Amino acid sequence: MNRLVISGALIQVDPVRYSPAGVPIAEAVILHRSSQTVATQTRQMECELTVQASGSLASQLAQLTTGTQVKLEGALNRRSVNSRQLILILNRIEKE
Repeated sequence: MNRLVISGALIQVDPVRYSPAGVPIAEAVILHRSSQTVATQTRQMECELTVQASGSLASQLAQLTTGTQVKLEGALNRRSVNSRQLILILNRIEKE
């Protein structure tokens, strides 16, 4: 199963662009910070992750502003066929 749920603040929101087929696509970057217990030790977690939405979710993502707290759900994928960089392909956006 490939499913990721992450919450945090949007630190970058790009405008909507369109695929060659005319599908709207929007990208953003989320900053996640939390404390997690790993092997009985509390650790501070921090990461930035690029997220991508298409179709009706693209306009929903593009309307959000930097600093907005969100909870995002989707699946991890490579940015492109030849890339090793991960990107979260969204299927749900929820403002917190």
